[in-house]
Amino acid sequence: FADRKYRLIIMREQRDDHQTDIFTGDAYTYRSILTNDWQNSEKEVIELYNHRGASEKVFDEMNNDFGWKHLPFSFLNENTVFMIVMSIIRNFYIFMVKKVSLIFSNKTLLNSYKNDRKSCFKIFFLHFI
Repeated sequence: FADRKYRLIIMREQRDDHQTDIFTGDAYTYRSILTNDWQNSEKEVIELYNHRGASEKVFDEMNNDFGWKHLPFSFLNENTVFMIVMSIIRNFYIFMVKKVSLIFSNKTLLNSYKNDRKSCFKIFFLHFI
């Protein structure tokens, strides 16, 4: 491990509530990335990791909201079809939420979907149906 060289990238972002941290005494949120990528700039590495985090959120949503956590079949082919169908349903659901949210002036559905995904189907049915 001694011959490997890593780069530590630290990002600082000012907090919206301006509440100071007890240890640092400033109102910033610090995030760090440890990487072996020396070709890209710091901004490119941060953007790459942000995209990676966004895709992990999609997998989290598919696991928890669309049944990927407990696959219903014993065979790979059937589970593959199930996962594809559920992905299509998720895309259709997000499309419908965006379209229906255009009708409401406060965009309740879209904001509720972003903030509280645990009950996104309840919110959708409550407002749409």
